[in-house]
Amino acid sequence: MKLSAQSLRILLLLALFALISASLPAQSAWNAPGDTLTVIMRPLLNIPAIHIPGETLAITALAAQNTTGFAAALLHGSKRIPLQIIAQEYKPLFGTWSLQCPIPEVAVYELYDLELTANGGIHDLTQQAVKLMPTRKTNYYFVHLTDTHLPNRVNYPNNGYDTDSTTVLDFRAVIDDINLINPEFVLLTGDLLNEGELEDIAGQYWYGWTQRLLALIEVPVYVVSGNHDIGGWNSTPGPQGSARRHWWRYFGWPWLNNSNSNWDYHTQDYSFDYGDVQYIGLEAYINYDDWRYYIYGNNSMINSQRNWLENEIDSSEASARVLFYHYDFGDEIYLDELNTDLALWGHTHQNSGSIYNYPYSLSTKSVCGSRSYRTIKVNGSAFSPQYTVSAGDSGTSIYHYFLPSNEGIADSVSCTITNNQSISYDEGLIKFIMPAGNADYQVYGGFLQQVDRGSQHNVCYVKVHILPNLTRTISIATREAQANADDICPAFELIRSWPNPFSETANIHLKLPGSTPLKISIYNLRGAKIRDLFDDTAKAGDLSLIWDGKDGQALPQAAGIYFLRAETAGHSQIHKLIKY
Repeated sequence: MKLSAQSLRILLLLALFALISASLPAQSAWNAPGDTLTVIMRPLLNIPAIHIPGETLAITALAAQNTTGFAAALLHGSKRIPLQIIAQEYKPLFGTWSLQCPIPEVAVYELYDLELTANGGIHDLTQQAVKLMPTRKTNYYFVHLTDTHLPNRVNYPNNGYDTDSTTVLDFRAVIDDINLINPEFVLLTGDLLNEGELEDIAGQYWYGWTQRLLALIEVPVYVVSGNHDIGGWNSTPGPQGSARRHWWRYFGWPWLNNSNSNWDYHTQDYSFDYGDVQYIGLEAYINYDDWRYYIYGNNSMINSQRNWLENEIDSSEASARVLFYHYDFGDEIYLDELNTDLALWGHTHQNSGSIYNYPYSLSTKSVCGSRSYRTIKVNGSAFSPQYTVSAGDSGTSIYHYFLPSNEGIADSVSCTITNNQSISYDEGLIKFIMPAGNADYQVYGGFLQQVDRGSQHNVCYVKVHILPNLTRTISIATREAQANADDICPAFELIRSWPNPFSETANIHLKLPGSTPLKISIYNLRGAKIRDLFDDTAKAGDLSLIWDGKDGQALPQAAGIYFLRAETAGHSQIHKLIKY
């Protein structure tokens, strides 16, 4: 077979980059091949399912028609929950099986992995695909993210495209906030990656890296693609259409890769219901490399996609509707005509739209560069979009720290949360890691929802109301570690420390209502203990101490933020000290 000059050039270019890839080490342990889709097509890490006991989980599996012996299970930590398959049907149009599994009662409500096996050596596992919860809420909030551009904003072949990971740091700061404020779910509207074509080229495995980062989010996250994900740059190595094909390999689905223009399924669109609201995710793009132009053209939506959207809306009984997509490049989405209450999008890296004008059409500032996110509060079928906030340059818009460190060693741990935002979060969640065992727990300042008991440690889920512009401390202690109720001293009062900030010494004054064993320690910002100031039985009355700014080895400590923890048998309190 004779190759054209263009084909020869492409083959030579690919060979060159294969050599480069072999010679370049990965710049990060996270930059490695990920988990491509094989059998489970839904639910997925990027299109999860949310269920309560008694509801039915629908699984879509890609397998031959003669496949037998399907078995499914949910996995979390050391827990494995077998699922009963009560119905199964082969769908010849897509070459898939539809499996129906009722959700059983569970001991721990969490985000579970889904495992699926079948005869013939079939085995597949998809991470964090199923969220189980005790009840569906009518009053909740979710978060909108957009434009993460992982792992950086540097386009090939500019210097740094293969070494920079700036936007990973931005995303991690936002993830820390999300895991603390604990929204019901996250909608991520595209440009997840900076260049979807670079997978497997020059040592870059951005899809695998991105998967690992998404798995750090401890709530369900629904993702739709953007132009950087699937559009394809002519300047980037790899044949036309490789961006889309990479997306289908990692985030779904194989049947979209059909060159027949009469096929009705070329774009990845999906919906899910939560309460009385229908959420619809749409693919949006710019076809930069003109791949399969006869199908995708140069608009953001194609006819089959618009038809699917109208049918999805018409068949829904939901009272309210939310669209989320990357950007309406072709001005084809009219919320009034679609009977839609809220549209969420990105692409511009800026906020747009009014949180007061209904129907709401809102873009949110990008994660990359500004660490931004928007919270939308839902009450039944009514929406209250909030102003966009930022995780801050150093992740300090809302933050928390543990004393001592939250590593499953101490039987008493406190967590101090500072919320510098003007938004409250009613569903905040702290996961205290405690020593393994059958101990009961006492929580101060929060509500103990559940305990996940494991062989290595216990995880205590504590719900906390995070108030705006406020710092508060939540603590937990094993009942075994506490004294008898008659011996517990009433809460002491930390009067003050002065000067604060201090340069050389800080004076600390406490008032104790009764005689009690008392321990006072200094910790640094990372939660590491610097020094014990007092560890003895204190008498009732006033107690004055001095910290000279040194550690237990009499070594002067650097300027910065430190924390004093005063602890009795049944009470602890945190006080911030600033050394300059």
